[in-house]
Amino acid sequence: MDLRRAKQVIYGAFYLIVAAGIVAAAYFLFFYHPATCTDGIQNQGEAGVDCGGPCATVCAPTSTRAIGVLAAQVIPVAPQLSSLPFRYTLFAQVANTANGFAAPSFDYQFDLYSASGTLVQSVPGQSFLYSGEVKYLVAPNVTTDVPVDHAALTVAPPQWVPASAMGIIPQFSLQNLGPGPSTSSTVSVEGSLKDGDLSSFANILVVALFYDRYNAVAGASQTVVDQIAPGETVPFSVLYPASATIDLSRTRFFAYALRG
Repeated sequence: MDLRRAKQVIYGAFYLIVAAGIVAAAYFLFFYHPATCTDGIQNQGEAGVDCGGPCATVCAPTSTRAIGVLAAQVIPVAPQLSSLPFRYTLFAQVANTANGFAAPSFDYQFDLYSASGTLVQSVPGQSFLYSGEVKYLVAPNVTTDVPVDHAALTVAPPQWVPASAMGIIPQFSLQNLGPGPSTSSTVSVEGSLKDGDLSSFANILVVALFYDRYNAVAGASQTVVDQIAPGETVPFSVLYPASATIDLSRTRFFAYALRG
């Protein structure tokens, strides 16, 4: 190769290197985005979210806005006599709106108010929510010294974990539901709880919502099933003070349990 040809090769290689450097710089400047906890791309963990592995703490919800309060209601327990104390049933519906996260534990309280807006009493509680779960919270037969006009539910900041840490909502089925034995002072509804899940559960909470003939909620109560194994069916019964407004045939049932 003569000197002239050698120089052409060297200059050509030099220009190619410069061009490649310009292209690389443009790519890294305008197009390359490394995987981060906040890049908005599913590359860090669970399906549908970018909050797996080291990003879980960064992405976890930090406000109670992720637990939505869909309803909160106070219902006088009949018969409501003039003598003290006054008795009420409290219930609320809450929903987990934090996509990809679950709350194995959160504190809440029902705040009871008089007609003038004065806080009469607060009733605390604790519960949990799976990813995407909607559930009812119930406080039956609460007593107060003054009449209550309305209630509100407040939720403390929950303890968030990735949805996979809690698993899916337990696969329960409620069967053979209907009225049970009643007396002049109490009514009851009963049925069977079947565990269609692969896991055993303890302290399963069964909630019953009672309705009147106009399909408005007229009361709520709950009971606990101590233990249930996969494939097992366990009977239960829920009691509530007798009321002429309740139509037992309209009762709705729900079951909740935390995976161990």
